[in-house]
Amino acid sequence: MYKVIFCGTPQISVEILKGLENIGVEIVGIVTQPDKQVGRKKEIIFSPVKEYALLKGYSLFQPYKIGEIKEELEKLNANFMVTCAYGQFITQPILDLFENCINVHASLLPKYRGGSPIQFAIMNGESKTGISLMKMIKKMDAGEVYCQEEIEISENDNAQTLFEKMALLGKKMIEENILDIFNGKVKGIIQNENEVTFAYNLKNEQENINWNKSAYEINNFIRALSPQPIAFTYINNERIKIKSARIIKDNENFISTDMIFKNGEIVSTDKEGIIVNTSNGYLKILELQREGKKMVNASSFNDPNSSIKSGVIFSNEKITE
Repeated sequence: MYKVIFCGTPQISVEILKGLENIGVEIVGIVTQPDKQVGRKKEIIFSPVKEYALLKGYSLFQPYKIGEIKEELEKLNANFMVTCAYGQFITQPILDLFENCINVHASLLPKYRGGSPIQFAIMNGESKTGISLMKMIKKMDAGEVYCQEEIEISENDNAQTLFEKMALLGKKMIEENILDIFNGKVKGIIQNENEVTFAYNLKNEQENINWNKSAYEINNFIRALSPQPIAFTYINNERIKIKSARIIKDNENFISTDMIFKNGEIVSTDKEGIIVNTSNGYLKILELQREGKKMVNASSFNDPNSSIKSGVIFSNEKITE
């Protein structure tokens, strides 16, 4: 019986964990991120992996740094470690505790190493991505790749829907391949360093919409950050979150063709949403959230008395006086 310690945090990790259960390995410990405080009331939120671990009665660890629990992990006498979207760098002293450490990475390595591969794939307009089962080494996502499978990205996918598809693919790949990886039947392939790209975790200021880009690029950006953390912009220094949008098609007639608009300027509103000019094409905002308010359908601003109306310009940044 193989003994495994599993590290993961979001829902995609839960599916990978279920895959390990389905093939009969012994899960001797679960490591996930510490609890978070969310919202104005500082409500404590458990990660999906913690909720599942508590439900199943697994030994659970939530260190701020995984190196803090080295002795505890060593006592579990696990053969292998498996990780998926854990959210921390696994240090060499931890890797050295196991015969092998396998990471389930949500990209077709060596493309998109880092913590946001799904978001970057959507943001960059990729038509496909995939799952890689890889050996963990000290360098981030740089180990040998044991196997990969592709998955298509549809034009309607956002980060959540693609995460859900990837979770099912990763679970299937674990069930079909991990035992052969454990026993050495599958050999890893060294990544081509000349083909490496990165998908680092986005900082808050990088979630700001750049209206000087095309409608296609902005729509991809919004999809990549939906439903969390959600792309944002400004109107008169008010921060506005935009959860969903769509590109206006060429045959949709809504303005006089001789009119000229600034990038980010609201062209019109209708019963579906808010139409905005970009550097190339028009984008229709479908869902947005004003500061201190709930997320609403953008159609609710189809009112001449609204402060969000034709002629108003979305800004890339706050205006400082």
